[in-house]
Amino acid sequence: MVATFKCLPNCGYCCTISPVTVFPHEALILSRLAEELGIRDLSFKPGYVITDVKGGVRIALSYLMQLNDKGMCPFLDPNDKKCLIHSLYKPLTCRSFPYLPRVIRYIIDPELKLVDFTVEFVVSSLCPVVRNNYTPEDLELMSRNIKIAIKAMPREVEAAQEAIRVRRIYANALTALWRAGYVELRGDGGNSTNWPIVNAFEYIRQFIPQLTLDQFIPNVRHILK
Repeated sequence: MVATFKCLPNCGYCCTISPVTVFPHEALILSRLAEELGIRDLSFKPGYVITDVKGGVRIALSYLMQLNDKGMCPFLDPNDKKCLIHSLYKPLTCRSFPYLPRVIRYIIDPELKLVDFTVEFVVSSLCPVVRNNYTPEDLELMSRNIKIAIKAMPREVEAAQEAIRVRRIYANALTALWRAGYVELRGDGGNSTNWPIVNAFEYIRQFIPQLTLDQFIPNVRHILK
């Protein structure tokens, strides 16, 4: 029987080990929250990028929220190691830690005009709770068998599955735009061009304005007052 996962109180270690991968709409929400909370050291770098040849832009399907000059997430209170936005909006990557994607493979198929992806998950041994309470065999079992992972860390796996649902919304929207002739996509990230990088959520909404934050986040109006 694999032990049930529980975060250490006031740990905050996962908020200091690397930049946090967030979705395009999450970058917008986090920017708004940082403004409301007076946080000035929030910054993002584009993560996975594809190219729209027709529009002459590179589309960011993810962003990396950078650690600040103290080596921590800008939303981590340095005094008590608590997340300042825990009760407001916590990114899906944060909620799913330590159950994270090991590999995300995007499929950009020009013949089918299809955007698709596959995801393989792993339990991160960077987490001190994982290091101290799980054997390598436990981690392998949870990585291979989602039923075992759900029993051990139900909230974290639920967040990871929610991230798949969100990723699917973006993939389906871009596929629909491609097949309708609004975009012409390429999967190389446009590294050979100096075309501007645009936020996927904002870019898709130019063509599909009915795509709203409500489809990603329930009660979003309560989050963004």
